[in-house]
Amino acid sequence: MAGKPKRRRRPRPKGVFCLEGDWWGKIYKASTVEPILMLMRRWDPYYVPYVHRDVATRDELEYYLLRWAQRGLARYPILYLAFHGDTNVFYIGGQDAPENMVTLDELAVLLEGRCHQRIIYFASCGTLKLQRKAIQSFLHQTDALAVCGYRGTVDWLDATAFELLVFSAMQQHTSTVSGARAMRRRVRERTPYLSKRLGFHMVVRS
Repeated sequence: MAGKPKRRRRPRPKGVFCLEGDWWGKIYKASTVEPILMLMRRWDPYYVPYVHRDVATRDELEYYLLRWAQRGLARYPILYLAFHGDTNVFYIGGQDAPENMVTLDELAVLLEGRCHQRIIYFASCGTLKLQRKAIQSFLHQTDALAVCGYRGTVDWLDATAFELLVFSAMQQHTSTVSGARAMRRRVRERTPYLSKRLGFHMVVRS
């Protein structure tokens, strides 16, 4: 008598914690990256959970970052920061107001030692146009596994579609140094044109 077919073990998904800024500064323009998160939430067999919050002030940003860093939210190891940006910074609101600018140094102080086995995705133009040494310093200060982002200006829709592919690669490898390097290889091999065009950069802690 044939035995019962073995049940396929469901993989453990890596949840995404998304903080998103106001892209255009106009109430009637409602662009958002949330649809790709909704798509991943329905993706069999991963069914990736997500949290999405709109952020308009520095206080809101700090509040949600500290919430994300708590152990109780370890099932969301991917931090997705969707904002406008420039070299070494991203902007909570308008880029003409200095108080809206958040540097990686400030972020590293806020998240110091809190990001074990977590990945931070800077979905903002040019934020990772930095020397590798500076990025490694950020990784070691925060204890993050890896950071991803762009070294130049990117088209919003192209980048958002690309980010869906990156997040899918993250689901298929372990949250280890070797796993993160495998994620990076997978992205480069499967999306060589977009990776180069967008100036995609992923640095794994060494």
